[in-house]
Amino acid sequence: MSHPAAPGGPAAGAPESAATGPERRRRAVMVVGNFVDGDSRVQKTARSVAEAGWDVVLLGRARGVTREEYAIGPARVIRLPLRMTAQTFRRDHPPRGVAGRLGYRSGEQARMRVDARRALRADLAVERRLAELDGDLAARLRVTGLTAVDRARGYWIEARRRLYDRSAARAGGPTRTRLAVGLGRDGGAWLTQPQLVDFDAAFAPVIAELAPDLLHAHDFDTIGLATRAALKLRASGHPVKVVYDAHEYIAGWERPGDPAFRPAMAAQERKYIRLADGVVTVSDTIAGLLADDHGLAEPPTVVCNAPTVAELAAGDDAEPLPDVREAAGLGPDVPLLVYSGMTAPERGLDTAVAALPALPGVHLAMVTARNPYVDALEAQATGLGVADRLHMLPYVEPRRLVAHLAGGSVGVVTSLHSPNYELSLPSKYYEYLNARLPLVVSDLRTVGAFTREQGIGEVYPAGDPAAFAAAVTTVLADRARYTKPYAGDLLDRNTWEAQVPALLGLYERLVP
Repeated sequence: MSHPAAPGGPAAGAPESAATGPERRRRAVMVVGNFVDGDSRVQKTARSVAEAGWDVVLLGRARGVTREEYAIGPARVIRLPLRMTAQTFRRDHPPRGVAGRLGYRSGEQARMRVDARRALRADLAVERRLAELDGDLAARLRVTGLTAVDRARGYWIEARRRLYDRSAARAGGPTRTRLAVGLGRDGGAWLTQPQLVDFDAAFAPVIAELAPDLLHAHDFDTIGLATRAALKLRASGHPVKVVYDAHEYIAGWERPGDPAFRPAMAAQERKYIRLADGVVTVSDTIAGLLADDHGLAEPPTVVCNAPTVAELAAGDDAEPLPDVREAAGLGPDVPLLVYSGMTAPERGLDTAVAALPALPGVHLAMVTARNPYVDALEAQATGLGVADRLHMLPYVEPRRLVAHLAGGSVGVVTSLHSPNYELSLPSKYYEYLNARLPLVVSDLRTVGAFTREQGIGEVYPAGDPAAFAAAVTTVLADRARYTKPYAGDLLDRNTWEAQVPALLGLYERLVP
């Protein structure tokens, strides 16, 4: 879908360079490797910086093949189509080891050979039938010989196809990764992560055209793109500063099915972070790790993923939105656990579902997007006889999520232990805080410690359904005890508005 350009912004295709003269505003260009609309941190950052007087353009990916423009408050969003050339090529032409050289050169060639043999076998069946009808012994002997040749060819085709599959599967494996890492400082990211090539092809020309005063790289997959673009602008005589925003701690992150992802992206961060003029991240813990890992002269600026509440406090004139309780079709007295955000096995939501039989009358609502894991959770609930107490609800706009969740009884964080989950409070945690929900959380390091310190919930051992049920029972028995801390300044300290001064302070220091 193509959105209209932001009010007052240039039309699509027009030159994007900043205005000159005494009225010229400082321009910040932000780059993110996703579709923007599902990333509340990116949206809030763009809006807040624009409201502070900057000319903000946020670059992200388009879902289709056309450029899209629209506005987020006073910030302008441009979503650019990716040609996916490098990703398509690497998928069909994985790096070739011994297996790759004996196997087919590409997935396309393997499919063509298999399809061609299938067609030939069907044609041989016709030849065999015709020879039988004609009673032609010579023709029958000829078909028998061709069938034997075809069978041998089939073994060869299947062997080469299997070798190709093995080569493709190992393209990002440990051996390939070690080889790629030896090729350069960035861990062979160009070889193992072809999306970086496609990002550069799509974003770099637009960044050059926009000529920003400050480039804000959101996450580790855009830090290289932003740094290279800044070097080119400086070489042409245009000064520009680079801010790297580390949304995650990549050294503790894994992408299932792609063992090369973490080492390659960690090497990208290690290579380019030294050239950033400022670093931002989401928690004090990650800030300390980044400073130690990379020997940063200054610790990163911490900007937590807290929700914006100013719009909610001011009222919302949009179409009325039912809260999570109304959306689940439940009455005011029904105990309701709520979860918001992405669902995946490492989020541990199967623990909460497994606990429902021990929590009679308690319902669980998940505000999320449907995926195979959600289907598995629903199947689990059906097998346990609690399907009527599990509710899957669609996402709502980030600015309306806190009010939506406030209809619940308890907010839950069920994530299992992993290095990255231990290091910060997730966005959903701040959303629960501002919805004034008591909490039941797994014993992740930061989440568990903050919950205990503030007295706003109970902590249980991750992955333990019985302990989860006991924690829920304890909180539901005395909700007032766990919501009492919200009467103090806890919420004031954990809103997006409380984070903005640190972000703007960094911007002002870099581009006065």
